[in-house]
This record gives sequence, structure tokens and C-alpha cells, in this order.
Amino acid sequence: MTKIIKSDLTKEMIEKAMQCKTADELLELAEAEGYEMTREEAEAYIAELADFELEEEVLERAAGGSCYTNMTCDDNECNPAHPHCFTGDSEVAVPGGMKHIKDLQVGDKVMTLDSKGNEIVGKITEVMPPQEEEIVEVLFSDGTLWRATASQTLYLDHERQYMVKDAKGKEALLRGGGNVTVTDVKSTGRRETVYDVLVGEEDDEDVIFVAGIAAEGYFTKGERGL
Repeated sequence: MTKIIKSDLTKEMIEKAMQCKTADELLELAEAEGYEMTREEAEAYIAELADFELEEEVLERAAGGSCYTNMTCDDNECNPAHPHCFTGDSEVAVPGGMKHIKDLQVGDKVMTLDSKGNEIVGKITEVMPPQEEEIVEVLFSDGTLWRATASQTLYLDHERQYMVKDAKGKEALLRGGGNVTVTDVKSTGRRETVYDVLVGEEDDEDVIFVAGIAAEGYFTKGERGL
């Protein structure tokens, strides 16, 4: 069985997946196509497909056809069709302080995690071009508020990440240790300009700390994020 790599998915494969209504159907499809998938992964994909409709342009983008404006593709590896993003005023942990995500540039240093979950200083390797998306507010048990897209992912550990639209009652990792719980997620009904970054090397976790809470960035290479 082959591990699923998002950058290898073809338009036809994505369209087949969209026909699946349950995690069991998606698991059966993956097995029939010769791919390895866990039930947790299948349930996450079904939840994402239920909330987002892939139009022709997006399908081509997800299958390596094109990228967002000003993005580059290496060997047909592009950023995901559905962005994981924050509003520009979201504060990201950097060495010695915080910086608004809209001000981050390639080469800037941020606090991230290595493959073993240890906090390290990492460098931004890609910046997603700003774009307008609908915003949700995510409230945590310590009073922290995120303003992000519904597909933004909060991070607990390497095996447990959750899109915020499904995250009520879920936990996320606090910088410095400990966890915090999502107490509420609600749509604002507003569209705002959002931003995101790719951090670290292939073996590192693509994690940034937004307002002190771990969030996954977006992935473009290999199996990162799967």
C-alpha cells in the first residue's frame, strides 16, 4: 500500500473522492486504488469535502495544474486548494517577541517545532500571497481569540491536528507546554484578507505559534501535513 501524497493526486482521483459520502466509502476507495489511509484521515477528508465545493479551477490547482498568483511550482507541487490562513493582525511568535503574520517574509525567523516536538527557531521558506476568505472566530479556554479561515488547522501533536471548523472541544498545544481547549467557533459572515506561511525544513513540523497557540501552516512538499 502507498501512503497518500497530496501533490500526487490527480483531478480524477479527487473527483472520485468527492463522490464518497462516508469515511467507510473513502477507505474502500483508497484500498481499491492501492493507497494507505487511516480512519481518522478519512473522517477528516470527508469533513473537508462536505464544507468545500471544488470547482474546475480549484481541481486543476489541487492536481498540479496551477498555483495561486505569484506562487511557484516545483515538480507539480503546489499549495493546497483550501488555504489555512489568519487575518493580518494575528501575532506570531518570533525570537524575542511577536510579529504580525502580514509582516512576515521569506527568511524571517519564527518559533516552530522540530520533528520530535521540541521548540526551535525556524525560518520561513514560503509566504502565501494574501487573498480574501470568509473569517471564523475561534475562542479558547484561556480567553485567546483566533480570527482565521474555517480550514485553518490547530496543532496538538504530530498525530493530532484539527481544522478549526471541527475543533470545538478539541485541544491545542500551548507554547512552553500544556494544552488549551477550543470553547467556541463561530462564523463572522465577513471576508477579510488572510495570510499564511511555510516554516522549516522537510523533517520539521510546519508549525507557528499564533497568540501563543500552535497552528499548522500550509504544505507544498512531499508528505508534510499528511
